[in-house]
Amino acid sequence: MIMQRFAQAALLFICAGCANLGTGGFAPGTTTEADVRAKLGEPGMSWTEPDGGRLLEYSGQPNGTFCHMILIGPDGRLREIRQAFTEANFRRVVPGLARDQVRRLLGRPEETLRFHLKPDEEVWTWRIDETTEKYDYFNAYFGSDGRLLRSERMVVYKASGPSFF
Repeated sequence: MIMQRFAQAALLFICAGCANLGTGGFAPGTTTEADVRAKLGEPGMSWTEPDGGRLLEYSGQPNGTFCHMILIGPDGRLREIRQAFTEANFRRVVPGLARDQVRRLLGRPEETLRFHLKPDEEVWTWRIDETTEKYDYFNAYFGSDGRLLRSERMVVYKASGPSFF
């Protein structure tokens, strides 16, 4: 019984780490890009901003339900940390956007697929939320020209029944 509770506590601790990147302690204007990289590692992607700053992508995909976009000013200091999975960002994902524009809004997808019956279409999927009952996904469908055709939200309910944990 004690070992079972220990295993449950350990699993809970591990899963808690998946849900958050550990950006606590970062302070706008004080934390440097070097501090961010030392704590979080190399970003999944980095974009140069018009003012000379950088936007760094730290995605929790495929296991987490977050993507932090960290804006570094031209002075090399942290300006802001944004969660990419917001309703405002999902509304910005509109037909005609290029793959890179969508990646810049939402970060690296959990998965990229092509289906046999639609070989000219590529689907990017992000797991954006998870509860004990369901998973929430955001899907973006790109045509062969690399432009967004459409997007959708999808909910997948978990199987019900007895739990074996």
